[in-house]
Amino acid sequence: MYRHPRVQSPDGFTLIELMIVVAILGILISVATVSYNHFVIKAKTVEGEIVIHEVDRLEDLYHTSNDGYTDSFADLGFPMTGTLKYYTPEVRMGFATDKISYQVRALPVAASATDAWLLTSYHDGSVQVDRIPVSDLGAFASVRYMGNAAAMTSIEAMNIYVGGGMSGNNEPEWSGGGSSKGCQECGRVVINSLAGSTLGQK
Repeated sequence: MYRHPRVQSPDGFTLIELMIVVAILGILISVATVSYNHFVIKAKTVEGEIVIHEVDRLEDLYHTSNDGYTDSFADLGFPMTGTLKYYTPEVRMGFATDKISYQVRALPVAASATDAWLLTSYHDGSVQVDRIPVSDLGAFASVRYMGNAAAMTSIEAMNIYVGGGMSGNNEPEWSGGGSSKGCQECGRVVINSLAGSTLGQK
């Protein structure tokens, strides 16, 4: 019986098959990179949230023992070195006539995609937490300091901050962060009402 010879398939891959494989690998790598960056940023941001809540917890414990609050991390027992990688915390007390007891903020150590965190504790026992861009931190801090606990967008906060004529220079200074620049003569630290940054003032 006559048999037809079997057609031998060529060895290896064709150019089209290789191009398809390379394209698929490129897509997978792109998706993995985006996902990785997202989780890295999220992990960094979580540190800031943990910091402000931990300082808030320590303030409650300090108040129980001392019938008052403090802006000293040493008094709170909060270690400032060797524990934080991405954020620097700062705290300030409200005056007796203010609506707030204290504010805690967490500032990103380096310029990155991470946001800043702000926790405001009011005299009535309520607490307001904001996750905001660093550029809006000064506005949010001032608006919260004045007693506004309503939900706000960055634009609304800036409008209230600028339109209301508020000035960060009339607010208590932030302390404990180590990232603020104080006056070399008196050490006073004030808030720049335009940029929301800390500057030395004589």
